[in-house]
Amino acid sequence: MSYQNWRKRLYIERLVREFFWSLDYEETRTPLFVISPGMEPHIKPIEVLPGVFLPTSPEFAMKKLLARGMPRIFQICSSFRDEPRSPEHSPEFTMLEFYEANTTLVQFQTRVENLFSFLAGKLKENFSQTQTVNLSTPWPRFTVNELFIQYANIDLRGSTSKTLSDLCKVHHLPADESESWDDLYFKIWLNLIENKLPTHQPCFVTHYPVSQSSLCNRVKDQDGFEWANRFEVYVGKLELGNAFDELRDSKTQRENFIKDQRIRAEVYGDSYPTSPLDEELLSSIEQMQPTCGIAIGMDRLAMLLLGARNIDEVIPLATHWRKE
Repeated sequence: MSYQNWRKRLYIERLVREFFWSLDYEETRTPLFVISPGMEPHIKPIEVLPGVFLPTSPEFAMKKLLARGMPRIFQICSSFRDEPRSPEHSPEFTMLEFYEANTTLVQFQTRVENLFSFLAGKLKENFSQTQTVNLSTPWPRFTVNELFIQYANIDLRGSTSKTLSDLCKVHHLPADESESWDDLYFKIWLNLIENKLPTHQPCFVTHYPVSQSSLCNRVKDQDGFEWANRFEVYVGKLELGNAFDELRDSKTQRENFIKDQRIRAEVYGDSYPTSPLDEELLSSIEQMQPTCGIAIGMDRLAMLLLGARNIDEVIPLATHWRKE
């Protein structure tokens, strides 16, 4: 990482704080040693001591603060996931996470657009930083099902593992009917759809399958079909952020966590460490106001704003985590 890029990276983080402070958000700080690092079945946490983990994100802790009456909060912090290094990912990375009570997910999209535009404008003003991606708003919005219909010629409503498996075979993607619906969905998404997303500007992808979103509420489309009420921010194949209309039903949340842990055990067995449900979180979420939240990879955001092709260009020193 060059000294010039480091100066710009520090400036970006300073601007993020200025943006949220101007909107009366409060900055939070949450623990880096936790017993429940995250329940997502396909995200492997890093266990540093028996039963003690590094957080995969600050989400659980920040929701506990929301339940204590903090309506607008943000945090810039290190997060950790036991995943291979790549041009877009480091096992230790910086997360920007923020939550706002009593807003809609559509209004929250505007908040994200305004953040990106603010950062790009200030970088251009102070560093003459030119953008390779058009950040002009509003950004395009696509539902997951619209994309599947357009690029895979299949309506996900009513689809089965067999119909998705048959579609994979048509496109010469290895698949069989024993694979789960979600596995086949991801195979089609990665091979037929993700590379069709706009590369010249960010876009919002909304309305995800319910089975992939255990932490958010559901919403019905015009035909009454239920989807997960969430969106992701993409620039081409680069995922920059993941936002939820946050679930506040502790009974449903518990059931979702147990299902996710069952999937993790079936897929990964003993290769993934086990961790208990976060009972404090489950007892807290019903005290939250209706809330939207998003996690944005700060390193990837810096890559976008600085025109970097590799995450190492925006991280000053490489992490020393080594897989055994």
